[in-house]
Amino acid sequence: MSTTHTKTQRRCPTCGELLFLRHDMTHATSGQDRTDVMLVCRNEACAQPARHLSTQYQPA
Repeated sequence: MSTTHTKTQRRCPTCGELLFLRHDMTHATSGQDRTDVMLVCRNEACAQPARHLSTQYQPA
């Protein structure tokens, strides 16, 4: 699995810190790769550190 992070200007509704946009790319041996897109809080102590936005599937 590989991950990329992009800074955003959006703020966390729980703690007010800036958020990252994270793409988690999973390469499946079954022939269909998956990318999960999430908003992740920069504050590791946040009560709600990650929010799943979408899942995208690509043929391998």
